[in-house]
Amino acid sequence: MITILNSRYETVSTTSMMTVKYLHDHPEALRQLREEHLEIRGRERAEDPIEWEDLKSMQFTRAVIYETLRLATVVNGVFRKTTQDMELNGFTIPKGWRIYVYIREMNHDPHQYPDLLSFIPWRWLDKGGDSINNLSAFGKGTRFCPGGFGSLRSQHFFTTLSPDTDGKKLERIR
Repeated sequence: MITILNSRYETVSTTSMMTVKYLHDHPEALRQLREEHLEIRGRERAEDPIEWEDLKSMQFTRAVIYETLRLATVVNGVFRKTTQDMELNGFTIPKGWRIYVYIREMNHDPHQYPDLLSFIPWRWLDKGGDSINNLSAFGKGTRFCPGGFGSLRSQHFFTTLSPDTDGKKLERIR
């Protein structure tokens, strides 16, 4: 239970911190993020809460968070147990073996992510609304981490930060 609670705290706080760092280092991404939030806030009164439909429409915000999760993978990997014999690159992994899935390496695959060490949130816009399926930060299949849905916390955090700043808050961090 402690592991579950701590992992949620650690991953959300680290992702938020790294997103601020990447936005600070990439003013064009901050500008576009801010424009997206101002457009959404412009449809409502300032005191109105952010609604589910608003969060779903924030494609660039989601792209920034996905790119941060890809570059700054918080969980390096996970252990899994094979449920059947499987072949991988010409080797057979027997049923019942424990394997380590190295998530960080999957998120740094040069075939899937050209210019893989650069912060390019726009790459996620090309993948469409289903881009979470192209990211390995939360695992796959039946063991998908609930943190995949927790990334909405980071998204909500940035909707409250970015409209109030023209970069001055991030500039003070330096």
